[in-house]
Amino acid sequence: MMESKRSAARLRLLACAAFGAIAAAAVPGVAHAQAADAALTAQHDFNLPAQSLSRSITQVASISGLQVLYSDDMANDAQAPAIKGRMSAQDALTRLLAGSGFALRYTSDKVVTLVKVPVGNGTDGEVVTGVVSVEGIGGGSPYFGGAGQAAGVNGVNGSRDITATEGTGSFTSGALTIGSKVPQALKDVPQSISVLTAELMAQKDVTDFNSAMAQLPGATLAQGSTQLENKFYSRGFEITNIEVDGGAPLSTSFTFYPQIDMSQYDHAELLRGADGLLSGYGNPSGTINLVRKKPLDHSQFSLEAQAGSWDTYRLVLDATSPLALDGALRGRVVATYQSNHYFYDTAKDNKNLLYGVLDFDASPTTLITVGGSYTDQHSVPWYVGLPRYQNGESLGLPRSTSFVFPWNRWTFSTTEMFAGIEQKLGGDWVLKAKATRNDQSTTQKVGYASGAVNPTNNVGAVLYTQYTDTHSKQLSLEGTVSGSLQLFGQRQEVTIGANWVDTDGTGLTIYGDPTPTYFNPYQPYPGGPVFCQDYGAGVCPEGSIPGNPPIDVFNFNSADPIYTEPANPLPRYRYTAYGQIQSGAYINLRLTAFDRLHLTTGVRWSQYKYNFAQDLLCTSIPATDDPSSPDCYGLQIGDVYDRTLQKNKTNDFTWPPPVNLSFDVTHSLTVYGGYTHIYLPQANYLDSKLKPIDPITGSNIEAGVKWSARGGRLNISLAAYRIEQKGYPAYDGDFDYNTGEFIASDGTHYPDYGNLGEGRSCCFKADPEQTYRSQGLDFEVAGEIRRGLQFIGSYTFDETKQIGTSFYPQDRGQPFTSIQPKHLYKIWLSYDFAAAGYPKLAGLTLSGGVNGQSSAYRSGSVCVNFTGTPDPVSGYQNCKSYDKPDFITYAFTVPSYAVLSGRIDYRLSANWSLAINLDNILDKTYYQSVGSVSSGNWYGTPRSFTATLRGKW
Repeated sequence: MMESKRSAARLRLLACAAFGAIAAAAVPGVAHAQAADAALTAQHDFNLPAQSLSRSITQVASISGLQVLYSDDMANDAQAPAIKGRMSAQDALTRLLAGSGFALRYTSDKVVTLVKVPVGNGTDGEVVTGVVSVEGIGGGSPYFGGAGQAAGVNGVNGSRDITATEGTGSFTSGALTIGSKVPQALKDVPQSISVLTAELMAQKDVTDFNSAMAQLPGATLAQGSTQLENKFYSRGFEITNIEVDGGAPLSTSFTFYPQIDMSQYDHAELLRGADGLLSGYGNPSGTINLVRKKPLDHSQFSLEAQAGSWDTYRLVLDATSPLALDGALRGRVVATYQSNHYFYDTAKDNKNLLYGVLDFDASPTTLITVGGSYTDQHSVPWYVGLPRYQNGESLGLPRSTSFVFPWNRWTFSTTEMFAGIEQKLGGDWVLKAKATRNDQSTTQKVGYASGAVNPTNNVGAVLYTQYTDTHSKQLSLEGTVSGSLQLFGQRQEVTIGANWVDTDGTGLTIYGDPTPTYFNPYQPYPGGPVFCQDYGAGVCPEGSIPGNPPIDVFNFNSADPIYTEPANPLPRYRYTAYGQIQSGAYINLRLTAFDRLHLTTGVRWSQYKYNFAQDLLCTSIPATDDPSSPDCYGLQIGDVYDRTLQKNKTNDFTWPPPVNLSFDVTHSLTVYGGYTHIYLPQANYLDSKLKPIDPITGSNIEAGVKWSARGGRLNISLAAYRIEQKGYPAYDGDFDYNTGEFIASDGTHYPDYGNLGEGRSCCFKADPEQTYRSQGLDFEVAGEIRRGLQFIGSYTFDETKQIGTSFYPQDRGQPFTSIQPKHLYKIWLSYDFAAAGYPKLAGLTLSGGVNGQSSAYRSGSVCVNFTGTPDPVSGYQNCKSYDKPDFITYAFTVPSYAVLSGRIDYRLSANWSLAINLDNILDKTYYQSVGSVSSGNWYGTPRSFTATLRGKW
């Protein structure tokens, strides 16, 4: 009795905030909260430095109005992290206590007690760690992201999306939906996954999809046709699956250009390897999932203004607030403006974005989301980059050089509409349905330089032009039912779903060459030179210059009148059908046995439909039925003189099913291994019986270990993988050029060289002697190393090989994706002095890192010894021979490089901060991507800076 009084005397009464009752089921005798006071759910502004736990509780107490009881010897020595932002008292305390070894016992209205969590075996044989899971009001189960929410690394800023990383200040997350369709901790997904959080995007100045992909671990960038286009590779294969909010994957094919601004997204998730069960056919590269910003349960307004190198200006306004019905209706609007030039001449870009989203709690268990965005973008693009010398050597031009014409243009108009409903069914069962409609129209008119440069006279590059209109529509539908049940004394998780994606590029129009030098003379301005190339047909006027207008790569002048903008040409090809429909249904199971052993498997049915129809249009009418244009004789300009049709359809069940086993060595350490089947249909290729050949098949084998440390605030993973694909198409027979037939291996003769019409041809077989193999490992560390010190570092080793007798001897054993380096590393370190406990430097955050890779290359064949006199216009010169040593294979190399970057961020006040980003600090000159002797060579960005002023209220 006296001991009880002495203990009571040591109890200090403090006011503290809590959003709901904390259920500490792992602590004997700790009762679950039964009710919640208004003080628990009220929102407050917090800005607490890293300090002792007792001091943080005291300061939270002065803001909210609850009482917390604890003894003097309990919290004085414990340390608490810094917290900043508007949140409920529950969220504030959750973040303060996560990983501290303490929990809160609900005592009565407005009163909670701080208690020590025993580490080790608790009652009922349950192992208890210092990580406290939040339960009670708002969920907080350690499953489906609850543990990460308790650790303060996801879902803490008032969004109904538990995977949201806004406001966490973390480099990692405790809940991602990629690879499972439901929120799961990174360590619980038995595949290699990464996240680019809101904090990382802010620190690394990620503003668009290209820069986001460039920062994600394991992703390699290869420059596309313009500065607005890039291809990304993972594990040797191109990444083509893009999900939004975990929905059915959109396609980057069929003229859809993902000009995505990241201001409308909270974070990005990347799964490396095959995801055939949930995303359709098993592309072994990976899947990217972009997660939209959602409305918050409190008012928040933020402003971000940027100015940087090469006249880069950017403004982002982001506002969210409850709108009506006591907060049941919430909204968010993001408006973005950006204007920028590039480090090379003339090219520029201008973009406007408006994004809006509404959340409506139709009932306590029903959430409805609707929204949309509109992007208007106008660019002056540089098309296809730099050429090289004919012998493959670099031209050595300054990095500011570009072959861009002022009349180049590429406009985008992109509209996206989306809607979703989330219905809780009881327990943790949830029904979700979502739809996204994307419409994009573009017009592109460009002039560009292409052609290898002769080293003897520096000529060879000439002007080419193209003009296209595109129209792309995508409709994505996804529905899932997910939850858990108790079976055989264990928790079993189930996801049942179906998705459907209609991708339609109908309306694509390709126009004739604006500079038609083939058989048609081209005069850039009245009285100017005439360019024409008839290859001896005798249709070019006397005195005309053969070929296209030349470009002097060393003295380029885009204002030269021979580069005057040509008139818009007539349409030459029109696609009246151009698209695909992918649909499927799946069951995904995460089955648990023996407490720690988990089996993840499932089955999927998939259907693929492809439809293609192309009209060839007359652009001129010959006076007679002459060989130069025989098909348009007797027709009118714009008439269809030929049509190509193609349709195919496939159905399949995923078999064998994917199988992944994981074992929880400890509460925070998991090892796993698994197999995913790869299946890529080849319905376009027919065998001698006119049946589709067998699909490309293969396997994705992966094993790894994942460790979640510091209460979930640090995640470490290591994975080894091996991918094989085989069964690529090969001709099954020979061409008879005397009769114009294709003779199949079974003796069947097909006229017109096997052209069967409707886009089909014969005859092929799935070649078993043509295998592509990729193997390597991924390593990543992401999160809080210690108070105030955040780190993300990744290393990827990938080796690709061509294996089989079908390859030429010189290609066997060589990489099939040589532009992807074997070694890739990305490191970023950030130190917040206030969070680390240095009040004199409060407000200062220093960050820095390096992105680097080993060498990569593109290969081909090139002449190095020439004979005769080069053509004075085109620079063409005959190769001495087409054998070694005159004609050799080349490898245009991207040498290994490391690009160093840094950032200084200072909080000017409670609402304002100023940051300076400096990229490529050492001003490294390097090729970011290489192509051929004719084009496709791009320098990496020189040293640059960006100043960012941020305000938040």
